[in-house]
This record gives sequence, structure tokens and C-alpha cells, in this order.
Amino acid sequence: MRRYSNQPLLLDRLQKLAQSIALDMDEARPIEPAQPSRVHKLDERLDAETMAQIVAEYEAGGSSASIGALFSLSKRSVIKILREAGVKVRYPRMTEAELRRAIALYNSGSSLLEVGNRLGRDHSTIHKALKRHGVRMRDSHGRP
Repeated sequence: MRRYSNQPLLLDRLQKLAQSIALDMDEARPIEPAQPSRVHKLDERLDAETMAQIVAEYEAGGSSASIGALFSLSKRSVIKILREAGVKVRYPRMTEAELRRAIALYNSGSSLLEVGNRLGRDHSTIHKALKRHGVRMRDSHGRP
């Protein structure tokens, strides 16, 4: 055996714990039912009226992110509801003017986050668009 194999204090604690558990098991106490888990399925959480409101909001021009915030849903959940309802989901692509501006801002030294904030886009959208158009990306940590 090694240095930590003879631990009388730990052995005493373990024996006391085992005794207390045995005492607890001997006492008759009612078993409490488990708490009901959160319902994850959208069709079980939302009724048909709410789903219809989501579709109406989207068709009125609302973004999936803003609708998700309104109904306490994720953007992905909103898109899933729309697709199941047969609505064609729109993808707001960057225009050529936005792309040229993003390239110019990035090449002038702005970060992806700064470019995204200026154009009202997410930094990951900017990153994907710049890579798709062959822009050489800088190291995000300033390494050569």
C-alpha cells in the first residue's frame, strides 16, 4: 500500500456515513414523486393559436429572432414551426454593397464584431461571407 492508503479519519467518516444512511433507510417516510420534467416538444408546449400567431408575425415581416424573443422561443424553434406550417423561410443575404463595405472595413483593420455591428449583422455571418469571397482572415488573437 502507498502513502494515502491508511486513512483512519476517512474510514471513520465513511463508517459514520454508512450508519446514518442505514438509519435513514430504516425510518418509514413517504417517497416523494419526482418533479415533472419540462416539456420540450413544441407541439406540446404551444397551442395552435400561438403557432398561428408566430406564422402571422413572420409573414408580416418579423424576423425569426425577434419572434423568438416575443414568444420566449429560440430562433431555431421559430424556424421549425414555420417550416412545419409550410411557410418558406427567408434568408436575408448580404447585398453586394454590404459585402464590399464589409471587405473594406475588415481590410482597414476592423474586427469581425465591429464590422457586424456597423452592418447590423452577426459576426459569424460576416466571417462566412468574407471567407466565401476569398478574403484572407486575420488571426483572432493577433498571432502571426
